[in-house]
Amino acid sequence: MKHVILTSFAIAAAMCMSLGSAQAQLSKGNPCKFLGNITTRGAIPDDYATMWEQLTPENETKWGSIANKEVQSVEQALSSWNWAAAEREYNWCKQHGVQFKFHCLLWTSQYPGYLKDFTGDRLRKQIDIWFEACSRKFPDVTIIDVVNEAIPGHAEGDNGGQAKTFKRNLSQAMSGSTNPGDYKWITEAFKMARKFFPNATLVYNDYNTFQWQKNEFIDLVSTLVKQGAPIDAYGHQSHDLNDMSGNDFKSRLYDIHNQITQKSGRELACFLTEYDIAKQGDNGQKTRYSEQIPIAWEADFVSGITLWGYVHGATWVDDSGLIKNGQDRPAMTWLRQYMASDAAKKASAKFCGKAAGGPSLTISASETVIALGESIKISASMKDVKNVNFKANGIEIKDKWVAPFEFDWTPEKVGEYKIEATGYDQSDNKATATTTIKVIEVGPYGGTPAVVPGKIEAENYDNGFAGKAYNDLSEGNKCDDYTDFYRSDDIDIKKIDGGIALGHCQKGEWMNYTIDVAADGEYDVTLRVGTGNSDGGLMTVSVGNEVKEVTIDKTGDWGTFAEVKIGSMKLYKGEQTLRLSIDKDWIDVDWIKFEASDATGLTSMASNAVIAVVPNPASSAIEVIGVEEGALIEIIAPTGTTIKTTTSAEISLDDVENGIYMVRISTNKETVVKRLIVKK
Repeated sequence: MKHVILTSFAIAAAMCMSLGSAQAQLSKGNPCKFLGNITTRGAIPDDYATMWEQLTPENETKWGSIANKEVQSVEQALSSWNWAAAEREYNWCKQHGVQFKFHCLLWTSQYPGYLKDFTGDRLRKQIDIWFEACSRKFPDVTIIDVVNEAIPGHAEGDNGGQAKTFKRNLSQAMSGSTNPGDYKWITEAFKMARKFFPNATLVYNDYNTFQWQKNEFIDLVSTLVKQGAPIDAYGHQSHDLNDMSGNDFKSRLYDIHNQITQKSGRELACFLTEYDIAKQGDNGQKTRYSEQIPIAWEADFVSGITLWGYVHGATWVDDSGLIKNGQDRPAMTWLRQYMASDAAKKASAKFCGKAAGGPSLTISASETVIALGESIKISASMKDVKNVNFKANGIEIKDKWVAPFEFDWTPEKVGEYKIEATGYDQSDNKATATTTIKVIEVGPYGGTPAVVPGKIEAENYDNGFAGKAYNDLSEGNKCDDYTDFYRSDDIDIKKIDGGIALGHCQKGEWMNYTIDVAADGEYDVTLRVGTGNSDGGLMTVSVGNEVKEVTIDKTGDWGTFAEVKIGSMKLYKGEQTLRLSIDKDWIDVDWIKFEASDATGLTSMASNAVIAVVPNPASSAIEVIGVEEGALIEIIAPTGTTIKTTTSAEISLDDVENGIYMVRISTNKETVVKRLIVKK
């Protein structure tokens, strides 16, 4: 049977296999799947090569186990760090025909203690040295856990809570983002790993993936693929299966794989990287093994299973060992019998875990989310490549016959693009890979700049995405009792008396507003803000080179707002960008107002967007906030046809189809037009 190979799972046949021991290895009968284990208290037992085809060092290759001091060069790292244990195990594997896995390059739990306070370029330099030094010590390593346990909340309480700070430092040093939850630092780690380990299988590894944080795991892995990370596989640590039936295990194993494939647009290989069953007794352990192992082993997307220890009394959790006092426990007896069965030997594999079987191509993009009108660099790499064809949503955008196989591309429309690269090597072997690019229009909310002088509602920050229109440090639009209120990106918004406000603003967050200044001059500026901090809050207001640092006294209990006059700003006529930056945690922002001083010769204009339509997007109904009773409200189609007219502030959308509409609100004082998205 020919196995489909989409990514490189390289272990060379020239690994000096000892025929006698290799044939005794339990998974030897299957051409593509491996059954592996780990070191035992930093050593490799004498019987290891008679059973296991793959070895994962339990601790010996972790960053914190090897790197023991700051160095200034790769050569210094190679000569002074603690490599001995990892090298000994690596060389033993080569001598005994056992596949060696590197576990793990980056983890915010077991990292070198001397890096605790490192940030920026100083930290990045140590990361670069670490990756390159590992590639020189272990040049033909076949599988790598590139990043371990990075779901928000994982490994963040370690080292007295320092691990959470270190994760943020890693994110900033590697990707420039102070929000590790955007996973850009992980994508950068995978790109670095591909550079230094071009033939290795690159894995993201995490725990609690089956029961407690399944959705977060799916989101992280699919996000990496969408961001262009050259990720080959994901790893379920599988420590949380003690009480899970075979049926539940199968349902979740397949559901996770299918969701990752669907959401990322690319199928990845799966590993069970740290499987054990503990505290179930002999019969309970055997039951779980016999229920779960065949399901995983016979799933064609699972390429290998690594058990987390087998010597009873020497495993990380009690009662998970398989061999006790030199005798097989029932689960081990069953495992030997199953691995010798035709079902195990003939289990098919889409991705070969232990033999290179075809060409490998990777595709990457300089960005995965861009503004309309911007260009991105798309590139592909493949061994012995002859040419690469690139398509966007099925339409060819480039056919490259000469290296480097990269080009700049400028999408012409807003939308999501599936970029597919198809490469051919010199023998015309074919490989494909995909990544996804999202193109978003960036600009003023509602399509028109806010007018200065005037009042600008804080919730009407520019349309766009993180890094372009705003920066937010918490996932999702959730504030007090409100979720996805008014808008559906990550800025936290809530309803307050008389309107809408940004809530729970944290240090490091910011929002952009496109404004149109009526005339050169001095403008008096007022903020309506709230903070319950006993020591108040800090903000910065900037327009071009004009910057105002704002100190805010406590405004009262949480939810209480006050108007804070911050002095005057000299502004120049025309369209430009206003930025509100948060410099101290926990500030609520309602609006900012610019009033022309007497010297400017202008009077304040009508408020910008005091009237609001919520929610937006909407599915079943909307409410128009901030209007006087009896105001005329019209919903207008893009063709200009008025499809609904009412004087009620609460409007049903049951008879309004999906689409983009204008809502025209006419009061005794003014006419305000809002954009409405109906999405059912």
